[in-house]
Amino acid sequence: MNAITGAPSDNGGLMAVTSPPGLIPAIGFLAVLQATLAQFVVHGVPLFLREAGHPAHVISLVYLVSLPYVMRFLWAPAIDRFGLARFGHFRGWIIAGHLLACCTLLGLSFLDPTYGLTATLAAVFVLMIGVATQMTATGGLMIEKLAARDRARGATIQAASAGLAGLILGAGVLFFLADLGWQTTILGLGTVAITGLAVMKFLRLDTGTPPPEKPAPFWSQFSVLGRSETRNLLGISVLVAMGLILTYGLKSIVLIDAGYSVSEAGVIGLVLGNAAGFCCALAARPLVERWGGFVCLAAIGILAAVYCLIFAVIFADGFGRTSAAIFAILANGLTFASFAASRTLIMERCAEGRKATEFAAFLSLEGICILLLAGFGNLLSDLAGFSSVLVCAASGSIMGAFLAWKASERQNVENLEREITH
Repeated sequence: MNAITGAPSDNGGLMAVTSPPGLIPAIGFLAVLQATLAQFVVHGVPLFLREAGHPAHVISLVYLVSLPYVMRFLWAPAIDRFGLARFGHFRGWIIAGHLLACCTLLGLSFLDPTYGLTATLAAVFVLMIGVATQMTATGGLMIEKLAARDRARGATIQAASAGLAGLILGAGVLFFLADLGWQTTILGLGTVAITGLAVMKFLRLDTGTPPPEKPAPFWSQFSVLGRSETRNLLGISVLVAMGLILTYGLKSIVLIDAGYSVSEAGVIGLVLGNAAGFCCALAARPLVERWGGFVCLAAIGILAAVYCLIFAVIFADGFGRTSAAIFAILANGLTFASFAASRTLIMERCAEGRKATEFAAFLSLEGICILLLAGFGNLLSDLAGFSSVLVCAASGSIMGAFLAWKASERQNVENLEREITH
């Protein structure tokens, strides 16, 4: 049984009351590395495509080829099932995924997104497979090795590390290298990736940990939606995110159309935006621990709706440089805060013995909805106008906030009943 929560442990013993030393910094490092590559695809590639003159509906294809990032539940059972104890069950998958990412970056350095659009998008697809594999294995490692009381801390560090990745990408890669061209930027990103691969050798992960005796079958990943509490959490998370993701996917277009260059947009959208995300993710942790994830999601939903409605009015007359910058920065801050809350909630609900599988399945399903919303937002902005997208996004976030508050009330009643029973 879990020494803290009373949940059964998959090894039949007591789950550690404290996390292994060095594990949380290792998770933070891995999250930074993985998020740096993923954010280059989501933010950097659209910037280069827009600068090359591609229309919004072509840029939306970036979100389509990013689907491996959110379809990782398809091979998550293999990550739970197979592994080498001597090398490390999850550690082996993390390194293998990163090797694939490094090789793909090498291939991208020979391509030109202006003329070789199809080949570039195909390489991005493969890159996302490598990143998704790493993230799935890292999620399983977190749930298996982190003590229950450290899970909010782990989720917060993961979200904050994604913010730090934006600083590395925006200030260290795009700002200094983007004006020198695509190839130079890719080589700089590849240098970061290869350096990270060398550091992995020294991380304290799970060397010596064998795969579970009863590994998760493929279809077990969908059991995460067999429970009403996780279905409700998924719906709430996506609705709250509408006010963030419909707009989050439009940041590149807004910044470029406001007159910023790729390097300037990188500084605003990634450096300043992710600095805001980093701070908001850290600020969310004590609020999640004190008030609960659902209350935090409700508050974020209300803030997102207000944010969307204000900018719907501001952008009705076009994109100003200052307003576009503020728009991008605030989108990051609220998004990272919501990630810290929702990931803490799902980590508490993953079944023992299916850690990587259920965690990946939930995040994949959530991510599919987010990518579809981001792509739909780009398409809708061409058809109906930017302000219409913002009004639609605000409506979804208000509904998500209401459902999150109701879920919090139900959880409080269940906790009270549990205390009375015990």
